[in-house]
Parts: sequence; C-alpha cells; structure tokens
Amino acid sequence: MKYNNIYKKRNRYYIQKTIYNQKIEYGSFSRLDDAIKQRDKLIKYDWIKCKTTGYPKREHFPKYHIRKDEEEKYIIINKKRGGMIYGSYKSYKYAKLVKKILPYYTTKVDIKLIEKQAVKEFYKYISYNKINNRYYIYYKGYVLGTYANLVTALQERDLIVKYDGNEELMCEDPTSIYTYDKSKLPPFPKKIENIVYENTYKNKYRVRKQIRNNTITIGRYPTYNLAVLIRDYLAKNGWNEKTIKHVTKVTETIQKRNKNIHKRNGKYYVETMKNGKIRIYACYDNLELARYVKQNLKEDNWKKKNITKYEENYYHLGYKPLYYYDDTDFLKEES
Repeated sequence: MKYNNIYKKRNRYYIQKTIYNQKIEYGSFSRLDDAIKQRDKLIKYDWIKCKTTGYPKREHFPKYHIRKDEEEKYIIINKKRGGMIYGSYKSYKYAKLVKKILPYYTTKVDIKLIEKQAVKEFYKYISYNKINNRYYIYYKGYVLGTYANLVTALQERDLIVKYDGNEELMCEDPTSIYTYDKSKLPPFPKKIENIVYENTYKNKYRVRKQIRNNTITIGRYPTYNLAVLIRDYLAKNGWNEKTIKHVTKVTETIQKRNKNIHKRNGKYYVETMKNGKIRIYACYDNLELARYVKQNLKEDNWKKKNITKYEENYYHLGYKPLYYYDDTDFLKEES
C-alpha cells in the first residue's frame, strides 16, 4: 500500500515532499504509524520545520518579515541571514506569496525563480488569450468567465475559489472582495507557450512541445479554450511520455471517429472507397452503433461477416462510447 509522501527503505519509513521545486527530507521512522502521524502534523502546518512540528532549532526553516521601504513598497527581510532583503514589490498580496515560498529554499535562495512561482500563484486559474485579448478563468477543467479587464478577472477568480464555483453562493457573498490596484499588479505572463494558431486548418490551434532537439505536435484543436486545457494538463503532468502518447492517441480518436462513416437521408453508412468504388458495410440510425461497428471492422481488417457479432456485442454488453469529446472529458487518462 502506498502512502503519500512516505517511502520505505531498509525497514525505515522516510517522509519526503517536493515543494516549489525543492525536494525536502523530513526524517525517518522505524514504525509506519509514527511516520503517518508526523506527516499529518506537517500537512497541518504547511510542511514547515519548526518547534511546533518537532524539529531541532538547527533544522528550523528561516523566518521572513514584510515591511515597507522608503518608497512605500514592500520588502522581505530575514534578520538571521545577515539581514538579507528581497524585493521591493508594489503589491502586498504578491509580497506575501514570495514570503510564503521563501522558507522552503533552506540553502540557496533563487529569488528570480521564487518570484516566477509567486506570479504563477498570484494569477492561478487565469489565462490570457492573445487572439481576442481577453482573460479566461479556468477552474476544475471549465471556463467560468472571460474578461477584458485583469482586475475584474482576479476578483471573480477569488470568488470562484472561495465558493468552489457555486454561483448561488457567489451572488450572495456578503463579504468584501480583496481590492486589486491595477498599477501595483505584478506583470502578467501573457506569452502563450506551446500553442500555435494556424488559420489554414479546420482545427486551428496546434499544441506542440520542444523536447530536446525535436518539436513534436500533440494535436490540433477547434477552439483556443480546448488547446489551453490540453496544454495545461500536459504541463501539470510534466510533459511525460506516457501522458503525451495518451493525449495524442485520444486526439486522433476524436478527429477520426467519423472516418468511413457518411450520413445520407438521416442514416449513417459505414463504408470505404477503393478504386473509385464505394463499398457499404452497414447502415444505422444510431451514430454510436455505426462508430462501434466501424472501429471493430477496421481492427478486424474489414471482415464483413463479423458485423452481426459486433452489433450483438454493442447491445448485449451495454456498450458505452469510449470516445473523448471536445471538452474536459478529454483529460481523463486511461489507468
């Protein structure tokens, strides 16, 4: 049985967690129950090594404080590291995110990387569409709003997260929303990576990735929203080979699901073309049945004698389509 953030080595149970690209070891235990108890305590206190989580002073994470400088901007200070100062930042909320990330860099502080991570978290769930110059809120796989104004998008994002997308509760929210000052926002990362717009194709938005010296195409999609969902899903999974192959395969399934099926007079014909001649294999009122029979014929080298068996299987087995349509179902990976 697997336990999150716990692994076994030589009869001891080790706690390990990667936070903001930092792999951190939290000690080892002879008993699994003790490791689980410590892991749960760490989760409660945001994985910070301190007196409360039971670590000696020499292992405590560094503490940081925010204060204003002479220009009324926010700086972050660590008094015990020679008074190291990071910043300054116009936005207090952004400074708080930088302060939140800093402790996990217990040895070498890469402030540029930390600031980049803080920007990503500051604008979490918000993407920018350079085609129509609008900001999109993507939450749990759905587009929940588009906005021309970034401040409005941020405020709506905060409500969506607070109420988990429940529109009724959002409308009844009696509390004040954090007020963003446009002049103090950190730069929004508007560069859209891994998506190319190609007007000559039916599916105009191509998702691609540079891997080592090769640029590979994962697929082309009919809408920008879907392309972003696919791109973000792949990025979340680290662009690993298994996920890329799965998404590429499903893309082909979507875009070829009606190949060799033609609709005429309200009927769906399963047919092929060879030497200018059409060969009809079957005709149905049900598009899903036509797709199922077509796929089996294709896999069985188009043996027409097996069509009755396919039809029986479709109804007898209670067939459910395995196709992934052009929405968030596309992101469901096979186990």
